[in-house]
Amino acid sequence: MFVSELCRVRTEAGQALLGEVNGGIQQQLDKEILHYDYHASFFDIFLLAVFRFAALILAYAVFKLGHWWAIAITTAVSCAFLIVKVILSKLLSQGAFGYLLPIVSFVLAWIETWLLDFKVLPQEAEDENRYQSFVDATQRAPLLCAGPLSDGQFYSPPESVADSDEELDDKHDPEIGLIQQLT
Repeated sequence: MFVSELCRVRTEAGQALLGEVNGGIQQQLDKEILHYDYHASFFDIFLLAVFRFAALILAYAVFKLGHWWAIAITTAVSCAFLIVKVILSKLLSQGAFGYLLPIVSFVLAWIETWLLDFKVLPQEAEDENRYQSFVDATQRAPLLCAGPLSDGQFYSPPESVADSDEELDDKHDPEIGLIQQLT
């Protein structure tokens, strides 16, 4: 009996899900976009994601900002819109997708913020510093100036007196002096 009840509930849930999409993609797009209703439509959440993506690409790729304020503003706008949308709309009465889409959008906004703040921006600053130090090193003048080329003249020390090797060894080697004193 429990198995048959479970199969019936599963079949009804599947039919309800197919019933929402049964009209076809074209009809659903027409309903979501052309006959937009703030209280029942998911299209504005999609547009919020597109706005967020475009704003962040514009700020960080086009204008090459290295500061966190752009991600902070887009996260604040996204979160505020999602909270107001959940409170004022009928999304929660539309089944699991009505719960799932706002929650996933909210979580993704904060994950993007965390990744950008703690991973991407510090790595880009480090790469910029590395590149700048490389550029500065190539533009710096050499520390040692190249002198004139050698013309092949080399100088050697003056000749030493014959038998001077032995005398130098005795003076500089303390053991030899010690041995001679003992004998």
